[in-house]
Amino acid sequence: PLAYNACGIAGLLCVVAAGWTTANPTLYRAGLAFQSLIPNSSRVKVTLVTGLVASVTAIFPIVTMKLLGFVALWGMILMPMGAVIFADFWLLPKLGLRRDFAEVAGLPINWAAAVAWLTSVAFCVGLLALLGSDKIYFVSLPGWFVTVAIYIALSMRSQRSKLSSRRTFP
Repeated sequence: PLAYNACGIAGLLCVVAAGWTTANPTLYRAGLAFQSLIPNSSRVKVTLVTGLVASVTAIFPIVTMKLLGFVALWGMILMPMGAVIFADFWLLPKLGLRRDFAEVAGLPINWAAAVAWLTSVAFCVGLLALLGSDKIYFVSLPGWFVTVAIYIALSMRSQRSKLSSRRTFP
């Protein structure tokens, strides 16, 4: 209604075109993701079923009104991994640290990444408790910087202690 009232048919067509061009690649990615669960299935059929399920689900306002908050919640939970990947690939080499340290050192888990992830999520949840749950869309940005800082600090500590204890480290 807003686009139609502001710009008439042209506004309505713009909204439909924008929705269509956004939905197509998203639907295709979702179809590929679901196809990976059943590898021998047809990509076209899985994408069509995914589109049908998404279209039927979109009819119900209770789902669509909660979708943005749901996506923001999962973005907040998964955001630290993107920050860790960024820091590991771009920042650690500039600081004289090794990329993929846990893998190279033969460690079963990258504790720096795990602690940074959990601490960042706890930080974001604390911000939500302080600011209110309606601010969930905004807490991921400060959480990203917290994750990077913690990951770099813990990587420095773990790499230096591991390097000093093993003289033949690769």
